[in-house]
Amino acid sequence: MKNKITKNKSIKTNLFSIISIILCGFNCYFIYAEVKNKKHQQDQQNRIHVLSDHFQLLNHWLELKNEGKNLVTYFKDMGYHHIAIYGMAELANRLCEELEGSSVRVDYGIDRDIACTIGRMDTVYFPEDDLPETDVIVVTPYSSFDVIKGILEKKVNCPIVSLEDVVWSV
Repeated sequence: MKNKITKNKSIKTNLFSIISIILCGFNCYFIYAEVKNKKHQQDQQNRIHVLSDHFQLLNHWLELKNEGKNLVTYFKDMGYHHIAIYGMAELANRLCEELEGSSVRVDYGIDRDIACTIGRMDTVYFPEDDLPETDVIVVTPYSSFDVIKGILEKKVNCPIVSLEDVVWSV
């Protein structure tokens, strides 16, 4: 009889252990899912913020164009005749189009992905490369300006400005 009671106790203990492990697993899964969901929501909010900033910047840039102004004025006023552009996405393309045919020359581009398919520049360097001299580097992914500027300051001796500062200065 004692052997039967011990056996039943052992089965109950094992069953309790198995159920505890399963419940712990479910609990861990739900905690993981909640953390992942919060991270996803935060990423979405950050993306919305960046897109909103892009809208404001592009809207102001269009206002300037409608007033007959362009960004060439900024570069001429600052004495910049040769520029490099960091970031080879849409904003860099718009900047190149804005400067096309002007006295301000885009010497080269800089990007972590020099095979960027939407970039329209022939000469593009990695940020780690030896960068040729130029008058100024314009950073188009301005939401990451501080980080990018910190990297480039170690490589070049020219001013580094954000596209946002250029557009809002005209």
